[in-house]
Amino acid sequence: MIAEISAIVAGVNMASNAIKKAASTADDLSTIGTFLSKLGGAEVELAKAQNAGGLSEADAVKAALARKQIADTMQEVKDLFTISGNGHLYQQCMQEMANARKAKQEELARAAAKNKKFWKDMRQI
Repeated sequence: MIAEISAIVAGVNMASNAIKKAASTADDLSTIGTFLSKLGGAEVELAKAQNAGGLSEADAVKAALARKQIADTMQEVKDLFTISGNGHLYQQCMQEMANARKAKQEELARAAAKNKKFWKDMRQI
């Protein structure tokens, strides 16, 4: 779990720094999209790690700090979109990310159900 949290924190740091650099050097919001999805993914991974439990105190602190950094960076990104007159685009990006996560969860649930059915059928043989 320690390596997992550390990897997530490293990803958050990389994405946050890249967004800040892109925001200061470019007017093109599309360059921020990749990093935005990395932050969203990191947020999901942090939630999974915390929900799984078993975090050490150090990992729990790292996770809390990473969540704060993600929230701050996401607010900066939202502000960038809003200032550029593309606030609606930010909302659309957030909705698309949520839709993609939901679709992935549904796909994983279908695969798990299929696997469960397979093993149930195998036990009956």
